[in-house]
Amino acid sequence: MAEDEDLVAMALASTLEDYGYRVTAVHNGLEAMEANEKDPAALLITDMRMPVMDGNSLIRLIRQRRSNLPIVVMTGYSDSVPAQQPGKLIVLTKPFMVGALIKAIRTLIK
Repeated sequence: MAEDEDLVAMALASTLEDYGYRVTAVHNGLEAMEANEKDPAALLITDMRMPVMDGNSLIRLIRQRRSNLPIVVMTGYSDSVPAQQPGKLIVLTKPFMVGALIKAIRTLIK
């Protein structure tokens, strides 16, 4: 999970772990790329606005290496949001309910 706000990242990671998911939380797209190289993710959850490397750049680069990796985009902004792709990419607008995130994950990881 790439999320630059510490409290949001910690809360989401804790919640997802409570649902039985293993979570690697990082603060930007570059760290997400590095984490994925060391331990490939089953799914990417990313914010759009982050320092160092934003969500759009992360998605573009990760798609070059792993074109079928499921992605959940979390954003509070409506500009520069990638288009949803059935079975591949779901966009959640902040704030969202945890249930919406769990549903998105379950939709993408069958």
